[in-house]
Amino acid sequence: MLSSQHKKPVRSSYVESDRVEWALKIACTISMITVCIHTPRTIELFQPLNYIILAADFISVSIFMLDSVLRIHYEGIFRCDSSYLSNRWSQFSVFISIIHLLSFLLHCYQLIDNFFPFLHLNYRAWYGAIRSIRPFIIIRLIPLVVKFKLPKNRIEQLLKRSSQQVKNVTLFFVFFMTLYAIFGIQLFGRMDYHCVQPKTDPNNVTIMDLAIPDTMCAPEGIGGYECPAPMVCMQLNLNAKGEGFYGMFNDFGASVFTVYLAASEEGWVYVLYDCMDSLPSYLAFLYFCTLIFFLAWLVKNVFIAVITETFAEIRVQFSEMWQKKEVTLDEGFRKKLEKTDDGWRLIRLDGEVEPEGPKQKLQWMLRSMYFQCFVIIFVVINAIGNAMFVYRHDETDKPRKYNFYLFEVGFTILFNVECIIKILCYGFRNFIRRGIFKFELILCLGSSLNCVKFFYERNYFTYFQTFRLLRLIKASPILEDFVWKIFSPGKKLGGLVIFTIAFICCYSAISLQLFYSVPNLHHFRTFPQAFMSMFQIITQEGWTDFVVEVLRATDDNLVPLVALYFVAYHLFVTLIVLSLFVAVILDNLEMDEELKKVKQLRAREATTSMRSTLPWRLRVFEKFPTRPQMAAMRKADSDFPMPKVRGSFTHQFAVDHSLETTDVIESDFEFPKRIMKSAGKRKISKSGLTFRQIGSTSLRCSLNNLLEKSRSMTGKFLQTAVRNKQFNMYSENGDLSRPSDSAPKKNAKQGEIDIRALQQKRQLAEITRNRIEEDMRENHPFFDRPLFLVGRASQLREFCKKMVHSKYDSQDDGTNGGAKTKKRFKEIRALIGIMPYIDWAMATVTIVSCISMLFESPWPTTGENLVMNNGYLQISDYFFVLSMTFELCVKIIANGLFFTPKAVVRDVGGVMNLFIYFTSVIFLAWMPKHVEINSLAQFLMICRAMRPLRIYTLVPHIRRVVLEFFRGFKEILLVTILMIVVMFIFASFGVQIVGGKLAACNDPTVSSRENCTGVFWQKLFVTRLEVYGKDTEAMHPKIMVPRVWTNPRNFNFDHVGNAMLALFETLSFKGWNVIRDILWSRHGPWAVVFIHIYVFIGCMIGLTLFVGVVIANYTQNRGTALLTVDQRRWHDLKARLKMAQPLHVPPKPSESARLRTKLYDLTMSRWFNQAFALLVVLNSFTLVIPWNVEEEEQRATYVFTVTALAAFMNMLFVIEIILKVIAYTFSGFWQSRRNRVDLLITVFGVIWIFLHFFVALPSSKIDVDVQVELKKFTYTFGYLVVILRFFTIASRNSTLKMLMLTVIMSMFRSFFIITALFLLVLFYAYTGVILFPMVKYGMAVSKHVNFRTASEALVVLFRCLTGEDWNDIMHDCMRSAPFCYWNEGMNYWETDCGNFYGAIIYFCSFYLIITYIVRNLLVAVIMENFSLFYSSEEDALLSYADIRNFQYVWNMVDQEQKRTIPVERVKFLLRLLKGRLEVDPEKDRILFKHMCYEMERLHNGEEVSFHDVLYMLSYRSVDIRKSLQLEELLQREELEFIIEEEVAKQTIRTWLEGCLRKMRNPSQKDAEGVLPFGGGHPVIHSSGHSSISHEETVAQRLRFENIRGDSVDTEETESSEEETPPPIRKKAAVKNRRGSIPDVLSRTGLFQEAARKFMVGSSSEKKQVKLQLNVYDLPDVEERGEDSPFSPKNLSDDFNGEHSPLVITPSLPVPPTHGSPRPLMPCETTKDIEKWWNSLVD
Repeated sequence: MLSSQHKKPVRSSYVESDRVEWALKIACTISMITVCIHTPRTIELFQPLNYIILAADFISVSIFMLDSVLRIHYEGIFRCDSSYLSNRWSQFSVFISIIHLLSFLLHCYQLIDNFFPFLHLNYRAWYGAIRSIRPFIIIRLIPLVVKFKLPKNRIEQLLKRSSQQVKNVTLFFVFFMTLYAIFGIQLFGRMDYHCVQPKTDPNNVTIMDLAIPDTMCAPEGIGGYECPAPMVCMQLNLNAKGEGFYGMFNDFGASVFTVYLAASEEGWVYVLYDCMDSLPSYLAFLYFCTLIFFLAWLVKNVFIAVITETFAEIRVQFSEMWQKKEVTLDEGFRKKLEKTDDGWRLIRLDGEVEPEGPKQKLQWMLRSMYFQCFVIIFVVINAIGNAMFVYRHDETDKPRKYNFYLFEVGFTILFNVECIIKILCYGFRNFIRRGIFKFELILCLGSSLNCVKFFYERNYFTYFQTFRLLRLIKASPILEDFVWKIFSPGKKLGGLVIFTIAFICCYSAISLQLFYSVPNLHHFRTFPQAFMSMFQIITQEGWTDFVVEVLRATDDNLVPLVALYFVAYHLFVTLIVLSLFVAVILDNLEMDEELKKVKQLRAREATTSMRSTLPWRLRVFEKFPTRPQMAAMRKADSDFPMPKVRGSFTHQFAVDHSLETTDVIESDFEFPKRIMKSAGKRKISKSGLTFRQIGSTSLRCSLNNLLEKSRSMTGKFLQTAVRNKQFNMYSENGDLSRPSDSAPKKNAKQGEIDIRALQQKRQLAEITRNRIEEDMRENHPFFDRPLFLVGRASQLREFCKKMVHSKYDSQDDGTNGGAKTKKRFKEIRALIGIMPYIDWAMATVTIVSCISMLFESPWPTTGENLVMNNGYLQISDYFFVLSMTFELCVKIIANGLFFTPKAVVRDVGGVMNLFIYFTSVIFLAWMPKHVEINSLAQFLMICRAMRPLRIYTLVPHIRRVVLEFFRGFKEILLVTILMIVVMFIFASFGVQIVGGKLAACNDPTVSSRENCTGVFWQKLFVTRLEVYGKDTEAMHPKIMVPRVWTNPRNFNFDHVGNAMLALFETLSFKGWNVIRDILWSRHGPWAVVFIHIYVFIGCMIGLTLFVGVVIANYTQNRGTALLTVDQRRWHDLKARLKMAQPLHVPPKPSESARLRTKLYDLTMSRWFNQAFALLVVLNSFTLVIPWNVEEEEQRATYVFTVTALAAFMNMLFVIEIILKVIAYTFSGFWQSRRNRVDLLITVFGVIWIFLHFFVALPSSKIDVDVQVELKKFTYTFGYLVVILRFFTIASRNSTLKMLMLTVIMSMFRSFFIITALFLLVLFYAYTGVILFPMVKYGMAVSKHVNFRTASEALVVLFRCLTGEDWNDIMHDCMRSAPFCYWNEGMNYWETDCGNFYGAIIYFCSFYLIITYIVRNLLVAVIMENFSLFYSSEEDALLSYADIRNFQYVWNMVDQEQKRTIPVERVKFLLRLLKGRLEVDPEKDRILFKHMCYEMERLHNGEEVSFHDVLYMLSYRSVDIRKSLQLEELLQREELEFIIEEEVAKQTIRTWLEGCLRKMRNPSQKDAEGVLPFGGGHPVIHSSGHSSISHEETVAQRLRFENIRGDSVDTEETESSEEETPPPIRKKAAVKNRRGSIPDVLSRTGLFQEAARKFMVGSSSEKKQVKLQLNVYDLPDVEERGEDSPFSPKNLSDDFNGEHSPLVITPSLPVPPTHGSPRPLMPCETTKDIEKWWNSLVD
């Protein structure tokens, strides 16, 4: 019944009842179960299931339909706003109900067809695809189970924002995918050439025609692989199914599919090897290396950043739901306050009945540390005992297995007794309250059942036996706390696990119904098979082969849809679902805001309290008796001689007293702080610490010196005054006293950090340490003497110090125009200045030596390319050793070896330097000619391979990366221990259930060991192509091999060592599907549950633990993890400002140039830019087919069409350039970098059009061969131009531009991380050449995968870095005798054996360190930079709109657009700003003055850059006490106080000097004339401060103006006259053109208002002189040039402003002038304002 009312009707209580909700839950669950088991194969296994499914579907459909009917009855359908179908959830419910009804009817239709075949209903299996929509019923189940407490609008806001971010990142990912897809099409094209038999038919290839194994090749002259005789290189005609889809670059669709699969880092190396065989290898290697780096490591990791930021925001919103309870594991033992005979006491709830007698003693025993250690020891013994069992595959296995059974029974009884005792002591009710006791009870029950012989043999309860090892976590409090911190919020991690499993089940059910009817596809016959297949895609192991197999079995017309289906699933689960695990772990590791402040304080205290004592290597001198050295003291001004007194003796009078009273002065004591980089490093004079003031004369002299310094603080203030500003640290009697504060006193609120106290502690600690060193120097003659031989002040040592410490000072100002050069090459100069020249030289020598080591190779086996036998390779070794000898000698003479303060060996880096040096020297001296495997000589060569790590100690930034890694080593070690425990548990379980049961005969037709004898024909792997005869037994190539009963090749569970190795390989998702398949085939489906649980727990949670811990440690070491919300916003703001650049908006033409004005508006319009952005995309899609000569021979029409279309679009881009040049003029066009790039690409495009269409195509009339060569060049040149044009799309889209900046910043910030990674990989490459040089070819080692040279080893290690089948390479390198050729005494390069234990250590350590730890640092860098892109406008301190406003204003002021402006223009710029950066000079006058003064003094009146002004505004626009960190806050407060102090001093001085001049020379009152002005208003001048000498006349020093009554600092005017800025180029030479600033004489616009403020002062009312000092009425010193007495005539009536207390009334008014269109320019006007105004008017 339809409702006719528009108001929401009152619902029935029955519809809203809990029974209906439970009925819907049951119906959804039934529907999900039935759709998972409704397949033909499942019904075949149990026939009655067909009717059970029908009945269950009837129940669920009935409930759904009844619910819909009832709700429609009570709510209506359409007529009211709150009707049933107006809600999207209701629409979805109706749609799902209809699908269920159709599914039920289809099932009935199938049964009718089965029972009544004579009806010929012809039911088809693919009709069941309609059931693939039913699993979405889980979406309806979510709101029934999960209740959200947030309002609906907030949920929608969260989803909208997060979905927008995911959409943006997906767009960025698609951009790179498209780029590499079109590049792959043009670079590789059709790779159809294979090595085949000479008489092969390319249209009908059989498996007998291909090489074994199948190898791709290249025609002669191209540079690829050449087939060995008698094979030939032939182009085969195969379709997409035959080629296997993956690895094809024939068209855009195939190329995108290949690029995506390669970006998943699975199977990409096989495509790489095919491309290396088809083209020159360096092209393929560069293409795939950059693809993996950008797509797999950078762009895809941005998804982790998106999900993490989104999850963090959701966590804040859902904090009430996910609030972490601050309880411990002992929450069951709560206490209560109770009155006893002894008074009020806290009584445990579990101890209400105080036990007496034996119970009390038992409880004491159970709680004692001895009992806990006793239990832990027995748990360890039990675990070790289970791990000691080894299956030997002989008759001794059964009796030994029985002995271990008895061993397990004994330990089970022991732990059961422990559990019983605890129950008796605590009582069952109190016992069951504790979670740890519940876990122990479950373990006891399960392990007791496992001791039953029947269950023990079938391993039903073995889990309980192995999981007993988890009790070891309680043995380590650190590990227990770590595990609790990670896993304690069970709702988050548990909910995510449930969500992941539910999602896999849902998608498995969908795939099951879609593909169960596909023939020759066994992966979707039953739900368990479908679940395993979809779970395999999540792990990415072998998922490419799985997808290719599905595509080959699918109909050709459905292949694109099926590929899109699996790619979408893989994209979601790998980039979003797995990222959620990282987000949850990072969220668990997140600290509260208050804890962050405490951590900051502790970190600061740690840095301040260190260095107060000498290191232990220097404290050794304290063990020796002192031998005091005499020091000459400065003579007093008298005639009597002074005796020599030791300096350490005077310390007790000058220093010791102050140091003893550290606690008294530490709260207020301050030291000078370095404010800017240009300010030199301040050091405390030694004489100030060792000598006292003598009498009043010396004290008066010191005070006079301080006064003279304070008077001389003019000119370059911060570069001279701040650097030389000294604090009077001594009292009158010479003792060290507390200096005066240089910053204003501010009472810190409770909870705030006393920054100055922390700084004082650090300074005092440094003073203490320096004093101790001085005492050591005076009391121990051998202290600070290198090698105890070189004198402290010897000339040789001083010369060596200069050599060691000389470096380029990138902070030096330079002279003769040097500052300008430094601004241009600041980054390069800063890079040069990061380390001394001698370290640069040694780094260069080390790099040259490492390059030389790349050419060392054991191939050929004669050893002629080894360094021992090649003199040319020895040259670099000799040069390296000699250079390092010289370096170490110089550094040891300068700094000492060990027992000196700056010794060469003072940390691990110094030890490594000496180790590298001595191993190089020993190897060079020995130069062994005979090197056996595992010999001392081979070990020495491995030590020599550590030479690249020498750069770690030379480059400070790389050393910092290593230090940051070791700082977080504790958490990484905890994760490693936790994963080892998990691996050990599952390894023990694997040994229990499948140990000794995986061995089988290599002949699949033999099932018993007794029959596994003789030989048989084994098929050989030939190709991945689908060719005729591949599945035919008779045609497939075979080889005769002996039958062997053996374990699988790569793994077994015969003992815990092999089991843990197999599980470690599985931990990287490699090889687990092989274990799964073998367990399924040999032990049934129940055995695979074990490996799936391990993969899910160990891999999906364990690996994300590594990611989370590495990211958390990185952010903590960088300090970002400890930042509060405000500090993080400030950190992001600084990064935003660093990325911001001037806009370079072209100047708008004048109104008289109508054509240019129209073209300007056209080219600046939004639709114009969008149209050409779309044109760039269309131009890029002309590369969807290869541009080459071979493609032209096959599809000439298509190739000509796309090239002609590309040429036409390029001409449109030419038109765009012409329009912009006309509109902007060429100089205005050239100012933008983007325009320059567009012009360059367009010129290249025009050149290509001319060469291709007018030279190459018509050249066939001359010579065909010449035409082919020309076409090869023009096609290559053409697609490069189009690809370059495709890059410009990033600059036309703001989202792509911001994300591109994120990636670029990540690359720059991770430069040293990548360098450290490369050096470590280089060390492993050299080591691999020494350990596995000539290892026999096997399953993985081949002509592409080997360690014969270091360059080939680098390719192999880069493959292992992505995890691509690294375990197969390891097992091939583990091969040893008798499975390889080896004789006693052979050199390692003469045998084809590997190294068993060396391979395990080599590959496992490489994968653990590089892949799990170092590679995750890239994720941390990206996440840190991504916050700039993700942060919302309302959360940011300055929004993008504010920054854009500043860019627009800067563009108006920076006429020449050279990124710098004169400092005089800063005032004008500040008046133009709006928004958060707006500064009103009337309301915020003092702030305005401080900002102007800061710019002028910091830059000494020179030009200021874009970022200088922007940083100054950002500091002034935030609350620095909340946003800045400790050190930065202290520096900023010091700077602001100095600015305030100087402004106040100069303001008072200027005002007083003006008053004095007025009083001394009253006639000056009439001498200063009133200038005529447009409206007849007199303009009166105010006094200004002058730095001219007193001998000059008053008329030369005194200038008065009355624009705002503000006094003018003529000192600054004089300095500006001395350093005249370069003249501003006038625009008069360009006709009909205005500057980038709007017309000055116009009344409208932003500029007119600012110009009125800038040029016009206060009203013309006259006031008398008020000789009164009022701080608030002091004149504005800095505004010397802004209040000039000239202005346009039409602005003369708008005078306004404040009145100065100092006003000079003119005696004679001067009549105004009206004849001149320009105002009269007085001689008193400062030069900068006059030039500025002239440039504007002109």
